[in-house]
Amino acid sequence: MLLAIHNDRKKRAEEAGRGEFGICPWSNLEVKAHVGLVRQFWAYTDKKPVFDRGYEPESEWHVTWKASIKDEYCEVIFGENNEHRADILGSNNTVIEIQRSKIDMRDSRERVEFYQHATNRRVIWVVDIQEFWNKRFFLKPSKERGKFTVEWKPKRTWLWDLASTPDTNLYLEFNHSNNQLLHVWIHNTKMYAKYFKKEDFFNRYMLDVAKEEFQINIQDAIGVLCGK
Repeated sequence: MLLAIHNDRKKRAEEAGRGEFGICPWSNLEVKAHVGLVRQFWAYTDKKPVFDRGYEPESEWHVTWKASIKDEYCEVIFGENNEHRADILGSNNTVIEIQRSKIDMRDSRERVEFYQHATNRRVIWVVDIQEFWNKRFFLKPSKERGKFTVEWKPKRTWLWDLASTPDTNLYLEFNHSNNQLLHVWIHNTKMYAKYFKKEDFFNRYMLDVAKEEFQINIQDAIGVLCGK
């Protein structure tokens, strides 16, 4: 995770200092600051949390997507009982969920409904598909320039469901170092896709909540998103 409670204040690991201990604001468990030249994060110490269904341990990929965001818009907890932690409260009245592992369709639907009720925001999903990209997920040019039809067997039903609903937008990360995502949607029972620049994604969904240095120099932010 990027943020933990240290000396009664929410801090990033690099601000607290290497080896310092804090408390996870979501689980209330102890975490330790790991501060290296490339990665800075908090990690649980002895006791690991039991994640609710659909949640997953943080990876370097998760941290990369959140690294350019101001603290107050990053890892924001909602609910009377800390039911959900939004990865990013994004620009243009959105919640951005960064997801790598598969989820039961009931859980992804519940998360979308929860955020819509709690925040009245549209939920934007960014999902890592490197595992099956070009193995069972293929693009075929459609009649409309710049758009593709998707051949995907067996498909992941929770992603197909998210692409079907008008209440969410679904973007797929097929290569971490590439400067493009895939925006996918369902129309007349078929999945369609188009390439979407990470710069355009940042400008639409992240610019207003990014740290000032990344608002000034967007290309630096895109470099972070591409792991550079």
